[in-house]
Amino acid sequence: MGRNSPASQRPGPVNIALFDASTLVGKGVKSHLRRRGYPIGEVRAFDTGLVEEGGNLTEFNGEAMLAVRPDLDAMGRVDLAFYCGAPGSGEGFLDWPERGGFTAIDLTQSANRKDGVPVVNAEVNSETIPTHPRIVASPHPISQFLSTLLASLSRNLPVEEAVSLVMQPASEAGEQGIEELYKQTAGVLSFAEIPKQRFDRVLAFNVMPADLGPPSGLSEEAIAREVRAILGSKPFPHTLRVLLVPVFHCHSFCCWVRFSQALDPAEICKALVAEASLKILKLPGAATPAELAGEDGIFVQVRCDAAAPKGAWFWGVTDNLASGAALNAVRLAENLLSSGFLMRKRSA
Repeated sequence: MGRNSPASQRPGPVNIALFDASTLVGKGVKSHLRRRGYPIGEVRAFDTGLVEEGGNLTEFNGEAMLAVRPDLDAMGRVDLAFYCGAPGSGEGFLDWPERGGFTAIDLTQSANRKDGVPVVNAEVNSETIPTHPRIVASPHPISQFLSTLLASLSRNLPVEEAVSLVMQPASEAGEQGIEELYKQTAGVLSFAEIPKQRFDRVLAFNVMPADLGPPSGLSEEAIAREVRAILGSKPFPHTLRVLLVPVFHCHSFCCWVRFSQALDPAEICKALVAEASLKILKLPGAATPAELAGEDGIFVQVRCDAAAPKGAWFWGVTDNLASGAALNAVRLAENLLSSGFLMRKRSA
């Protein structure tokens, strides 16, 4: 068990549980909790996969601790849990918050299609969090950044249609995906054996539709539905395709948006900068995953096309580990804290 003393003049400390804290997403959650000064009390760590005898070594805020098998009896003092494992790994723990009397933020997409569970982008639809939530689902990473972009546009401009092409990095398949892409790249260059355990085919120097790669949670159709649900009362058609690309970090995307009237780039950029996480890219300058890995925010470049005066192209890059699902989960935790719900639970 780790402990981190809260700063003065902040809400009382929150006891948390981290499921699969050593995954890439888990590391991102820990980093954002620390950077944003979330008031942490007791910390418990669990691993849903293989656990060595005595527990797997992990850390929180620089303090070593052991991650053990999930145990509902050990959740008695927990106020808030983060499910940070692979897609679907939270399925067996969705009833634990009700049974254990705590709140969970699910980043595994296990709860995203459950009736009564809100899927919340903290920047777009935080008002959908119920007064007494047991589970709050964080969107699929693609839903997260696309809903942020499209919500900012549709709040201020007459959007009529959107089409998105998303390029998904190897890191979305976890550390195993990064390692396999590295080994595949080395294998291709040296004419050696090429491992295919994670991607089931060669991703290095290649591009393929997402449905040919490893499961990453929701399907393209489900992601599109999730984006529409997050946007709520902004009903315009939006369709997308996802490609797996030989990039280690950062999602990138091309999004075509058609408006009901012709707009100049300045009007469009004005609508985007109203959202703090959207950052306008200006050329020349960093505009690719290799240049923007590790940077916070969704970086967007706008280009209008004379052949289609009512439309605009958006090129975007965002590092999911730096500012995607992990950051959204911590912002949801901040929302739960500021609403007073976690403190009311502690005093009950």
